[in-house]
Amino acid sequence: MLLNLVQQHLDFIVFILALLAERFLPLVSWYHPNIFLTAVFRALGKRVFRKSEPASYQYLSSSLCFTLVILVIMTLVVLLLEFAYYPELLAGLILYLSLEWRSVESKALRIARLVKQNQKSTARELLKPLLARQVDKLSGPGLCKAIMETLILRVARHYFSVIFFYLLFGPMAALAYRLLTLIHQAWRKDIMPNSPFLKSLSWLLYILEWLPTRILALTIAASKASKLSIHYIKHYGRHFYQINSGWLLSCCSASVGVQLGGPAIYQDTRFDKMRIGTERLPQADDITVLINRLNQARGFWLLVIFGIEIIKTML
Repeated sequence: MLLNLVQQHLDFIVFILALLAERFLPLVSWYHPNIFLTAVFRALGKRVFRKSEPASYQYLSSSLCFTLVILVIMTLVVLLLEFAYYPELLAGLILYLSLEWRSVESKALRIARLVKQNQKSTARELLKPLLARQVDKLSGPGLCKAIMETLILRVARHYFSVIFFYLLFGPMAALAYRLLTLIHQAWRKDIMPNSPFLKSLSWLLYILEWLPTRILALTIAASKASKLSIHYIKHYGRHFYQINSGWLLSCCSASVGVQLGGPAIYQDTRFDKMRIGTERLPQADDITVLINRLNQARGFWLLVIFGIEIIKTML
């Protein structure tokens, strides 16, 4: 009877095991497959990108590049799934490798401790691999703001959105989305954020993330400062340079009670991004508060997923 029960709910059990493994047994970045893939995608971007070419060439070349890369990797994974004895376990492995929460959370907490100890140079070095922007001249509040924004956006894209696509459309959809985020992240290291080369991929990710980011933003808004969150979305989020990010940062700014956003420097060029909120600048302790807000959102949706699974079992 127990064996039959496990077989009936194997997909859900594998899903929970993948979440637990990512939380308590995260892979070290040195040998995580994403590091290798990021290096490959970055090399491809450097080879394809031609700054002197017209915008039409850059749109086409980048679209063809990431489309072909995704198709090749997806074809290989589909073949593995076809020949796998337990495809559910392979799907769980895909989810495990696609998720990213614990590693960025650990780095955020470590940066918070370093800022408290006034070790800003060490904090900048730890923050640098996480961002495409320059961090060499960031002050203490600037470091806190940068890691908070990174934590918000990475957790939203590399955790909540991955789970969203996994549960609704299966492991292949989650893998395809995660690969797109890796390509975008790799290309942004060497290419200006306003480059036409990134436009097609950025628009595709915007469309894919439209619903999951808003669900997460409204979940955070519902936990605290709901009215202020809606006010910030109207006055800041809808006019932010990337509207999905604007929604998330607006709700987190209102919930934690700090100012987010603001100017950033990419490759010695200043981009005057909108500031979100009128409160004080972030401090090291606010990073822990933000993590608690995100954990509350995660706990809520895990309970919802458990409830849906129980209802499906009873029907």
